[in-house]
Amino acid sequence: MESKCIAVVGAGVNGVSIATASAAMGHSVTLYDARMPFAETSNASSRMLHGGIRYLEQGHIGLVREALLERDEWQQFSPDATRVERFYFPVFADSPRGKWVLFAGTLLYQWLAGRFSVGRSQLHSASDIQATFPNLVSNGLQGGASYCDVVMEYELLAQQLVSEAIDEGVTLKNETSVKKISTCGEVLVNDGSVKFDRVVNATGPWAARLLEHSGIESEYTIEHVRGSHLILNYSLDHALVLQAPDDRRIIFVIPLNAKQVLLGTTEEQHDLTKPIVCSDAETRYLLAILNRYLRDPIDTSAIESTFSGVRPIVRKRKDTLGDMSAASRDSEIEVYDRLVNVFGGKWTSARHLGNEVAKLL
Repeated sequence: MESKCIAVVGAGVNGVSIATASAAMGHSVTLYDARMPFAETSNASSRMLHGGIRYLEQGHIGLVREALLERDEWQQFSPDATRVERFYFPVFADSPRGKWVLFAGTLLYQWLAGRFSVGRSQLHSASDIQATFPNLVSNGLQGGASYCDVVMEYELLAQQLVSEAIDEGVTLKNETSVKKISTCGEVLVNDGSVKFDRVVNATGPWAARLLEHSGIESEYTIEHVRGSHLILNYSLDHALVLQAPDDRRIIFVIPLNAKQVLLGTTEEQHDLTKPIVCSDAETRYLLAILNRYLRDPIDTSAIESTFSGVRPIVRKRKDTLGDMSAASRDSEIEVYDRLVNVFGGKWTSARHLGNEVAKLL
């Protein structure tokens, strides 16, 4: 294969993965980021490397199956930065999904993983759930179901990915803002224009805005959804998945260590011209769902910190705006001459996406 000079713009998990895969194929790769690697959306995930069990309800069987296989690849890549966690769905009288429905979903999730399953799904009585989570309310508790998934040690895994990129020969251009790109391989930065054989636009939520600033039309557009999390000074031995009775969303409560948990996430439309921060309304929303099921409710004094990120929801321009059934949380790849646009994507599928994009260069 002929070696090419490649520019990758955006050093989140997708950009780093694309840069690493391209360098491993013998290309000369420069990776640009306006800040530092993993400074934006990739820094604000729910810390899971998962198949996306909630997507089964939407019928995305193939997407979940692929993600479960990719989950195993992460475990192989970094066993010291990944761990298996059991997630419990407690079911109450007002829960929108019953325990048998949830148990069936967890069994399907386990079956789709095949030999890469990380643990058996289980059906639980109310007494089982109460014994495991003594601080849950008992009123209306009907039992539940549980399944196993993978949680990452984010900081360590991000460091390992950057180190891998450097080891493959990727040149990092941190704190270098890319003003414009072109379909003929040009990248405009603060100190002038640089010519490349290929340019990859992997700027996540900012991908469409970079194209707009560059005068390039795309068949895809992006909706921006903010997801916020709370880090709470609260102790749990296992992860909880709580169902919000009002809007049917599920909220994760994941142990980070012996004294803290991660609570999230929200889903709010976001304007990229505004700060990406957790709003008071989001804080109230998350605490209200958690406190609904706790014997001893907690207040804002338990919040150690908050963080937020913007997820790109991708759709074709011809689709009806606001029709979320037509939108995709997965990735789309678009090639214009020497420019490759990458829209969407997620942590679990990033290494697979990196290899797919590298093959196109």
